[in-house]
Amino acid sequence: MKKYIILSILILTVSFLVYCFYPVVSYDIRYSQHVNTNPAESFAPGRIYLEDRNGEIITDKAYPNGYYKFISTNLDTKFVKALLEIEDKSFYSHWWVNMPAKLRAFKDNILGKRVSGWSTITEQYVKNKYFKWSSRGYVQKIREAIIALYIDASREKDSILNIYYHDAYFGNQLYWIWAALEVYFSKDSLDELNQEEIVLLLSLLNNPGIETLEEEYFQAYFEQVRQRLWYSFERTIFWKLPKKQNLDKFPFITQNYIKQPITEIMSVDAELQWFTREILQKTLDELSDKNVTNGSVFAMIPSTMEVLIYQWSKDFHARDIEGQVDVIQSLRQPGSTVKPFLYLMALESGANPDDLIIDIESEYNSFQEWKIYISENYSLKQYGLVRFKKALWNSFNNATVRLARDLWLQKVYDFYKEHGFVFSSSAQHYWYSLVLWNASMSLENLVNSYIGLLDLNDSNKFMLYDILSDPDNRDISFGVNSVLNTSIPQAVKTGTSSDFRDNLVISYHPDLVVWVWVWNNDNSSMKWVTGISWAGYIWYQVIEKAIDLWYITQQNILVPDWVEQISYCLDQKCFRKQNSYIQHWAEYFSSIIDNIYDQRDIFENLSEYELDKLEELKIDVK
Repeated sequence: MKKYIILSILILTVSFLVYCFYPVVSYDIRYSQHVNTNPAESFAPGRIYLEDRNGEIITDKAYPNGYYKFISTNLDTKFVKALLEIEDKSFYSHWWVNMPAKLRAFKDNILGKRVSGWSTITEQYVKNKYFKWSSRGYVQKIREAIIALYIDASREKDSILNIYYHDAYFGNQLYWIWAALEVYFSKDSLDELNQEEIVLLLSLLNNPGIETLEEEYFQAYFEQVRQRLWYSFERTIFWKLPKKQNLDKFPFITQNYIKQPITEIMSVDAELQWFTREILQKTLDELSDKNVTNGSVFAMIPSTMEVLIYQWSKDFHARDIEGQVDVIQSLRQPGSTVKPFLYLMALESGANPDDLIIDIESEYNSFQEWKIYISENYSLKQYGLVRFKKALWNSFNNATVRLARDLWLQKVYDFYKEHGFVFSSSAQHYWYSLVLWNASMSLENLVNSYIGLLDLNDSNKFMLYDILSDPDNRDISFGVNSVLNTSIPQAVKTGTSSDFRDNLVISYHPDLVVWVWVWNNDNSSMKWVTGISWAGYIWYQVIEKAIDLWYITQQNILVPDWVEQISYCLDQKCFRKQNSYIQHWAEYFSSIIDNIYDQRDIFENLSEYELDKLEELKIDVK
């Protein structure tokens, strides 16, 4: 019988300890996404505080399970000494629980003298951190006392006191001493507090739920604290408590970042955010008659994966538009912005930037019974034979589909997957829409894939970067002096989805990857919108602003091994020459100014049908 009694007592003891410590064990699991990596634990429930990369406050507002930045407090101040006198006089001498103080507090409470509490500062720290919403009672006090024993044994007293300031509640959703100083007194140092302000803060600490300082109960408590501290001053504070104003300059950033493991310092730049927001809103206002209602801008530093700009939608507070949806995770049609990956595959298959590829309307197997696919450029023109680099930059669909057929679509599909593209179906499901990208993918997927192109020590990626950053390659569709020409050249690609529902520009540079997207809420077609008309206009201004702020600098990109520069003639008499990068020895035999082409310069193997079509276009192929 005795054995069973001991066993029962042991089980009950262990069960109660598990009950006591469960909030401690589970705390990091529930709140780890909000806890600063600072070992002092900057978590404080009730507010969230964020700064941009330059120290500007961008969020300071009430938020469930929010956090505040941690600042070590100078413990040698009048306020700290007064706090210890009122809350826990023997804090530095007792170990975990002060039984005499508890008995005295119990007696004082019975007599209606509530000046000192039942708990030590360590117990209050435990209550604020682990039991903020728990009901009060004797069992709860025992739980807090047991955990306080563990805290006292594992932490230094100064550390406990410092953290206590941050979890302590001063009313008005103010969860730390610095917030109370700022809101109530417009001060930023404990040394600046006078006696009345010290008494007021200590009174609020024990009565945070009051509406005004003139409440009778609060006034009585205030006087008891003053007498206990032997303070003598003329009372001057009789106003309503100032309210803490919620600050949230970029709500979408706040909502997105609190879902992730974060620190209090955000990587975004507030100045760039404001600038981008103004440009985006101004542009969308001007596009109201073109059925364009929404836009977004995203910029990331590729070397650190820090998000510099995170801008969504014209109206950042309306719930009826996509400004409240994380569109970077949404599935969209990125159009021609995926074409560089097909051309990268061709470069890896032996192509050079100045090789010729064919651009004619042709019929292709659609892999569906009784159906054929007919390629067609946006301009409805056929360009015959074009330089590889021109076909890429000017987004010729005819050339793209023909190149994909030559490289074989299944291999193209596998190549895309190797470069980070995520597909929901097989290659047979997409076929030629794969390279024109009428399929859907997340825009985060697209950005991350572009970051992978920045390995410029790779000869093929170097040549791709050179193609996309050279304005001369854009001349056919956009002109040499387009809005895509920035003061520091960017490797940039535009895209337009089917039916003109989306207009995108994405650029990549060793310093910054930038994506701009404009669209409308109901997915209907935009009017008179081209690949660079509006997304390009926004993109240009964002890039130039980033350059002004030194986020983008002139890069000395070294030519990798296996790449050399050659000079070749563009006409038969060699009056004009052109320099080009190649990755293996090559000699060009065509005279493109004279409209004379040599089959040795063509990357693809042409059929008799294609040669006949070129002849119809008056293109002479030898």
